[in-house]
Amino acid sequence: MSGPARAVERLWSGAGLAARVGRALLTPAAGLYAAGVGMRNAAYRTGVLRSRAVAARTVSIGNVRVGGTGKTPLTRWLAERIHARGVPVAILTRGYGGSARGAHVVGDGERIAGDVARSGDEAVMLARTSAVPVVAGADRAAAAALAIATFGSRILVCDDAFQHRALRRNLDLVLVDAGERGGLARLLPAGPLREPLCALKRADVVLIREAGNEADPLPTPAFPGQRVLRVRFAPTVLMAPAAASWREIGLAALAGQRVLAVSAVARPAALYEALRAWEVDLAHVLEYPDHHPYDVRDWHAIAAAAKDVDLIVTTEKDLVKLEVFPFARGKLVALRLGVEVEDGEALVTEAIGDVMTGAA
Repeated sequence: MSGPARAVERLWSGAGLAARVGRALLTPAAGLYAAGVGMRNAAYRTGVLRSRAVAARTVSIGNVRVGGTGKTPLTRWLAERIHARGVPVAILTRGYGGSARGAHVVGDGERIAGDVARSGDEAVMLARTSAVPVVAGADRAAAAALAIATFGSRILVCDDAFQHRALRRNLDLVLVDAGERGGLARLLPAGPLREPLCALKRADVVLIREAGNEADPLPTPAFPGQRVLRVRFAPTVLMAPAAASWREIGLAALAGQRVLAVSAVARPAALYEALRAWEVDLAHVLEYPDHHPYDVRDWHAIAAAAKDVDLIVTTEKDLVKLEVFPFARGKLVALRLGVEVEDGEALVTEAIGDVMTGAA
């Protein structure tokens, strides 16, 4: 793991004296952060700040902690299933890490109009791997207006938007890791929480992310009218860069291979778990900070570490950045995560709402 990322994880979850002292020193800053979050939420609750409604049904997918919980794969899963039912849908994303100032089209469902430097890695990954339009912009209301005007979108699926309250939404889906139920208490910067857990009362559906085949009893909904569902993420296929698009390779190609794992994501543990499941020889691991913009020096480091391996395995979010470098053909692949949602079709129906009858 990169030095800063490892230090942050030790600070947030470590039991040692240094971690406890570090958290104590950051507690005043966390208190100030909590006050700011509380004031902002109160401003929306009392109408001092107002959420902007748009002429489409909006569905937000988010969480209450920093780091990956599967928001982006779930966004793609939901948008594709809405699209499969014949409803005009677009994905809205912030475009984190991109240089573009305003709302812009990243992909139209067939062609990619943006690149990583301009639109950010997650936005380009979504445009590259889904058959629905993707629009990026920090101002989600402006991005929504662009999607509606350009594509006639009737439903907008908003990636990582639970805290973006400037855009009014019809449905809020929030992901929570099963292993962290009740285990998170500290706000940034003393801990990983963006908001106190009581913010979950704004969620319409809480999706408990579980690993493997575990089937722990689901908790009782914490707030009236709220539903709790299970969601699991598991690799389904390998993606390899090709001339015009990515090609699929069966996961069996991993079996027995000597592998270098490369990632620039907040929580790469799922990548290693998947590799262990296929009994690879994990020879080397290279970790970079989340959203890291790979450069020529990184390419040289990766290529040097890959001299004695059969495959370089990464994530889809990293593949959109690494595919520009001249790795040996067939050596660079990414794991694609599939999504399995309990009562998934019912959730898709709930997301569509009454759009099919003409109302948004």
